[in-house]
Amino acid sequence: MGKTTIRVQFDDPLDAAHFLQQCRKKGLDAELEDSRPQIKRNGPALAAWLKTHPGWYEVGESVNRTAANKAVLKIRNGERRGFESGKFEARMENRDGRWLVYARHIGRPARPKVQPTTGMDPLF
Repeated sequence: MGKTTIRVQFDDPLDAAHFLQQCRKKGLDAELEDSRPQIKRNGPALAAWLKTHPGWYEVGESVNRTAANKAVLKIRNGERRGFESGKFEARMENRDGRWLVYARHIGRPARPKVQPTTGMDPLF
């Protein structure tokens, strides 16, 4: 007979750790899964994934602020492979001593609305 798998999701990591500990005390074979989405984290595949998923997503991590800043600039300037179109934004945040790099696809720029010129006479 095969194993039955049950997945439980928690908003608070402390609650998840407590639940995992209780399951292990009862003799259950409980393990923690990685909560990050399984996507390719570099190159054209990442750029294509960002185009289909609106919003900010973590695309890199660094202990060094300078390295994170360089990654942000490469994405913004279109120097990173797959991001050549220049339609991507990037930012970095410091969390617990780690520098996280986030990126998103801007999309097509909005067309400026043309003001109606009816009823106006030319000046010349």
